[in-house]
This record gives sequence, C-alpha cells and structure tokens, in this order.
Amino acid sequence: SNTITSLSESPVQEGLLYAGTDDGYIAVSSDGGGAWDRIPVTRLGLPARSFVNDIKADLHDANTVYVVLDNHKEGDFNPYLFKSADRGKSWTKLSSNLPERTLLWRIVQDHVDPDLFFLATEFGVYTSLDGGANWQKLPGTPNMGFRDLVIQKRENDLVAASFGRGFYVLDDYSALRDMSPEALKAEGTLFAPRTAKWYVPRSNLGNTGADYYIAKNPDFGAVFTYHLSGDFATAKQQRKKAEKEASKEGANIPFPGYEALDAENSEQPAQVWITIKDAQGNVIRHLHEKAAKGTHRMAWDLRHASTRAIDPESPSRGGWFSRGPLAIPGTYTATLALEKDGKVTPLGEAVSFEVKPVREGVLGGMDYESYTAYRNELETVQRQLEVLQDRFEQSETALKGFKKALPRTPSSPAGLAADVTELEKAIRAVQIKTEGSPARNEIGERNPPSIQTHFSTAYRGMTTTYGPTALHRRSLDIAKAMLAEIEPEVNRISDQMIPALAQKFKSAGAPYIKGED
Repeated sequence: SNTITSLSESPVQEGLLYAGTDDGYIAVSSDGGGAWDRIPVTRLGLPARSFVNDIKADLHDANTVYVVLDNHKEGDFNPYLFKSADRGKSWTKLSSNLPERTLLWRIVQDHVDPDLFFLATEFGVYTSLDGGANWQKLPGTPNMGFRDLVIQKRENDLVAASFGRGFYVLDDYSALRDMSPEALKAEGTLFAPRTAKWYVPRSNLGNTGADYYIAKNPDFGAVFTYHLSGDFATAKQQRKKAEKEASKEGANIPFPGYEALDAENSEQPAQVWITIKDAQGNVIRHLHEKAAKGTHRMAWDLRHASTRAIDPESPSRGGWFSRGPLAIPGTYTATLALEKDGKVTPLGEAVSFEVKPVREGVLGGMDYESYTAYRNELETVQRQLEVLQDRFEQSETALKGFKKALPRTPSSPAGLAADVTELEKAIRAVQIKTEGSPARNEIGERNPPSIQTHFSTAYRGMTTTYGPTALHRRSLDIAKAMLAEIEPEVNRISDQMIPALAQKFKSAGAPYIKGED
C-alpha cells in the first residue's frame, strides 16, 4: 500500500536495490526487487511518519547506502541525513554540522572520489569533501530551495534544479577532488583544469527579444581553479574594516595622519599570476587578477597575448584585431605565482592540461608547424608596420610643431618656410600612398587597398581553426612588399629631414618645441 518515493540501484552489485517510501520505511532488495527487507525509519530515531526524500546507493561500495529524510509533517524542519555501511542494519548520522531548520532533498556522490558529495537543501547546495562528516555551502549558491541534483560525468558538471526558479550549473567541479586539507592550507594551490575545447566561439542568436532565452555561457577556453590561503587586504581595507567595527561599538575613530593616507594610496594590491607554457617551455600567455583569499577561477581564451603596439596614453582597444592569435592544440602547463610589493613568488606545482579540437574539419587545414611559422612571420611584419606607423605619426606631430613655431621665430622665415613646406609635401605623399587619395574620397571613388588593408586580411588567417589560406599568404606578401617600398621614405623624413629642420629652428632662436631631443 505504500508508495516508493526514491529508488536507487547499486552500480557495484547487480540486482541490489535500495528504496524509500512515503510511510516511513527503507527497503533493501538483493534480487532485483523480488524480495524486500523493510527497515522502519524509527530505527534511525525518527517518527514513523517521516518521509524518505532520497536514497542513493554508494557508487563505490555495494554495502553502503545514504538516505535523506524529511519530518516536516511533525513540524520538524531540521536536516536528516544517514549512512549505512551494512545494507541498512546500522546507521550513522551525517548531518551534524548542517544548519538547523534546513530541509534536505537530494544527495549525489562523485563518481571518482568516494568522499565527495553534494546535497540539495531548502537553502542552497552544500558539499562535503570528507564523506559527509563536514558540510560547506557552495559559494554563490542562491539562498533558495534546490530539489534535485545530477552530475554530468563526462564534463564533471554539477546541475542543480531549484524550486520554481530553473536550474544552475557548476562547471567542472573536479578541483574539489584535490582540495585536501594540505592543499587548502598551502599559501597557494593551482588545480589542473579539464581538457579545453579548441574552437572559435560565436553566437548565432541574432536579434534578442522575448522569443529567446538568454543565460550566461560557461567561460570559454581553459578554466583554472586556484586557492589562496592568505589575507591580501590592503592597508586601506584593513583600516576601514577596523573603523567600521569601532563605529559599531561607538568607539572613537582616530585620524591616521596624512603620511599614512598617502602611503595607503600608493600601495598596490597583491596580484595573482597564471603563466601558460607550451610543451617546449615557451611562454604563451600571462593571466593576472587581484589576489583574494579563498577559491577563485580564471580563464585562458586559448590565445597568445596581443602583439599590437602599446600606447601608454590610450585605453586598451577591443575587437578581433586586438586579440592575439589562437594557440595550437597540444599539451600545455600552467603555474601559479603571487606578486606582492613588487616581488613575485611561485606558488605550488605546475599543472598539465590538454587543448583539443572539438571535431575534425572536412578540410584538413594547415598543419600546426606551418601555422606557428606563419604566426611568427605575421608578428614580425606587424612589429615593422607599427614601428613605421609610430615614426610617421611622430613626424606628423613634429610638422605641427614647426608650423606653430614659424611665426614665433625671431629670425627671418625665409628658408625655414620652404623647408617646412618641403617636409609637409613629403609627409602628404606618404599619407596618400598609405591611406589613399583625399581627392578620391571627396567624390566617393574607392582607393586601392592600403598596407593596413592587406595586413588585416592576412591577420584573419589566425582567427580560424583552419589556419591561413593562400589568400591570407598572398595578402601578407603584398603588405610586406608595400612596407618595403614605403619604409625608406618614412626613414628619410624621420632620420634626415626632421632633425635637420629642428636644428635650423633652434639656430634661428625658435621656442623649445616639445618632443625635441
């Protein structure tokens, strides 16, 4: 007459079943359900009307079973979780340090680590790293009722369904398997990430609106979990915390002094660094973020650092052209380090991980060695191009200075004016070659492709998993040829014309022009 509320089959022993009922019984069958041994929940010290919310056979030991119970019918909302290591003959309570008045709904066990558990409760999801002896609430878990849990074994993801709210995914919880007391007490520990899927992410969502459900995707690339045991609060943070506590107690808050405040403003927060290297030991990327106590995550987007020129006065630019090229599939290592007060200290051991394509393309694409060679060639051309652009922009700035200085020079402008005009003509000639004819632009006629146009096309060869095509190579060769043609003209302007004209202005008594040597 009773109703089974939960059923679990042992993966270790065929035919071994555990069941829970709605009328206060736990049942065990060793023959696939032919015969059952009924165990009243009163044997666990609970009222007969207690409800069995969940029962789970241990994934590693046939004799062990876990049961989640609910006694809310008696007005009792406390957590009840028990374990039996002898198929229900005796029971041990596992919910000793769970908060009071917290109903429990589901329990799942990790398929790799027999001591790692997750528990769905009325107020979030909890985890235990020691077989249920101690429980901790998962950080970031919403304070709501979670009614079901399941583990996606291939990806090591924990999926949690909440009451009337939808579901949540904890991506790759595998680091929890290695969070031993020693690892958590260490100054810093980096845990190995799961294999990173190599592809180019994109969105096919199109226009957003009421017809689409949108949620945050997992971080793309290799996602690193690390733990820091120290406290990295700055002097300012420590002072404000102390002042807050003093304010609560009504105590006097002293003025720290201007020197102390200036020192606080000069203090740089500690930074944590993750350095990624390829199988040959070459540094591929540095990742960093502000250091903070506890467990954190940082993602590598499977790209090299951007090789674009750095402008100290301009903010970082976004867009595909500002990203570094894709790293190739293979084996990589990552190390953790802490930067504090300018000193960088390695933390823990290096971890190894794989980057693998999600699928084999129909077209074979370029082999990884050729891809790397093309990337190196592209970076060389990019550097030459940006150095030349920088020198040319400095020449344009110098021209502006000469034109402003001309009417303020005591000597006769004769000679100086002619040299300034000659410099302006030389600069304009380079501008037309590199940027196109302004006259064409005025009437809307298209200019021939510029060096930057060809280089941008060549760079697109690093944005796909296929690799550069013949078109990308041809564009790079054209950009190199155009660069070789224009470089002597820029160097003549920068190395000869501008220094000579600057000396003439100086000799003529002109005011100091900023940027002069």
